[in-house]
Amino acid sequence: MTRLLTIVYIVFCFEVGVFLFVFPWTSFWARNFFIGNYPWFASIARNYFLRGAVSGLGLADVWLAFFEVWRYRRELGFVNPKAGGRP
Repeated sequence: MTRLLTIVYIVFCFEVGVFLFVFPWTSFWARNFFIGNYPWFASIARNYFLRGAVSGLGLADVWLAFFEVWRYRRELGFVNPKAGGRP
């Protein structure tokens, strides 16, 4: 069960990270209910610093996914454990 949860966690972090990295730069970001009805929100949402911050969170999630793969690589079966313990 732990192995399955680890894989689900890694995939979730990676997918959320890619979404957050790409989504602020698409046209869907500028077309939603709040931007259409609240002009002050539109000025905040179209700010490049906010878009960059959201993309930075996405990069942090992608990095977290790769870190977890690196950390659990033996448990997930990517690296063969050594037979003798110490080299």
